[in-house]
Order: sequence, then C-alpha cells, then structure tokens
Amino acid sequence: MLILAGLVCGCSLEARSRGPFGPEDPHTAIPKTPLPSQIVTPHVLEFNGDDAVGHIKPKMAGAALDASVRRSQNSSAILTTADIATLRKAAEGDARVAALLGSRWGFIEADRLPPDGKISFGCCRDSARLVRLVYYSYSNNVAVDVRMKEASVFSTARLEGYLPPEGPQDVQRGIELAKADPRLAGKVQPLEGHGLLMHPDRGFFRNDPGYGHRIIWITFSQGQDGDPKYWAVVDLTEDRVLDAGEEPPRS
Repeated sequence: MLILAGLVCGCSLEARSRGPFGPEDPHTAIPKTPLPSQIVTPHVLEFNGDDAVGHIKPKMAGAALDASVRRSQNSSAILTTADIATLRKAAEGDARVAALLGSRWGFIEADRLPPDGKISFGCCRDSARLVRLVYYSYSNNVAVDVRMKEASVFSTARLEGYLPPEGPQDVQRGIELAKADPRLAGKVQPLEGHGLLMHPDRGFFRNDPGYGHRIIWITFSQGQDGDPKYWAVVDLTEDRVLDAGEEPPRS
C-alpha cells in the first residue's frame, strides 16, 4: 500500500514543473541595460606601401606620423673615412700583416666587432673599440683577416676558402688592366668602368679559366646607367686579362 501511495503522489506533479531529468529550477532574473548611444567603431587593419614594389606592410599603431622623427644613429659605431685610413695605415705597417699580404693585395672592408662575453652589452661595448679589417692577397691568393683594438693589431689570420665581395681596389685594378689590353685599348678611355666579382665553375674534365683565383668581371658604359659597350674578364691573382671583347648591340 505504501508503494502504491508513493507512485500516485509522484504522478500527481504538474507537467509544467517537470523536465526530462526532474523538476526545473526557476529562471534567474537578469537586469536589462540600455545600449550605448554611440556604437564603437571597430579597428580596421590598414596597410601602406613599402619601398619594394608589390610589398605592403601594416600601419603600426602608435607609430610616429611626423616624418622628421628618426632614430638617432650611434655615431661611435660608425667608421668614418678618416678612421679607416688611420686603421689601414697602422695595419699595413705591421710586419705580421705585411707577411700575409705579400707584394700585391687589395683592401676590401672594415667594420666594428662586438667583443665577446658580457662586455658586448652596455657602455663597455663602445669603449672596447674592436675592429676587423679584411684584405685579399693577390700574391698568396687568400683573404686576410686583421683584428685591431684602437690602432693596434692583436691578431691576423688567413681565411682559407673565403671569397670576400669585391672591394674598390679590386675594381680599380681590374679597370686598369682592361684598359691596357690590346683588345680594348683606345676604345674604352672615355667610358666608365664597373666591376663585379666572378666565380668560375669547376668543370668535370676541365675547370673554367680562372677557377680558384680572384676573378673580376669588368664592363664599360656611358655613365652608371648606360648599357655595357665592352667587357673584360680579369684575373687579379695572375694580374692579367683572360678575355675581353665588345658587347653585341641591344635591340
């Protein structure tokens, strides 16, 4: 009888108060708030052009709009022409450097080096004054690394297998040899010479002329932007012109 009475009472609950898992809880009252009078405008990601054609970059939030605002350069980290001349004079007068360079060589570049360890951070970085000079010895056919502190050489080394980019002396010597070559003599004097380092290939049966040497490609044109009129392949290691000729006319 007690079981029957319980079933009857359970089935007597109103259907509105029952859910699939039992009686439902009352709804929580949520206060309503009015919408703002002005709708906030979403941020739109804008892009602007870069120097490179077809390349875009996003405008940075908070970027300075004034074109006159620029980051100041660290003048102490820049080597001036006078600085390089002073460093070169000290390096080229050093007996260790002279032995590595030999009788024929060309200066390539000079730049500052951050010192190793903790001294490379903070104010001590500028006080160290470490400089690296790179030369190419035509006599020994090898690049030469010179490390200096202030105006004193503290290390020198041969850079076997390293081919640094062409330097001003490379181009100058290449132009001099090309102008003196019988195939170009008298034809290129009024023209402007230019130089670009070459890398002759290693062939399967025979290597390209000048392979393993310091080779520079020389061209002559009317000014900087004119089409090349004449060309020459100059071997700076052997100090001679390998080949030269006239560029075919361009249509």
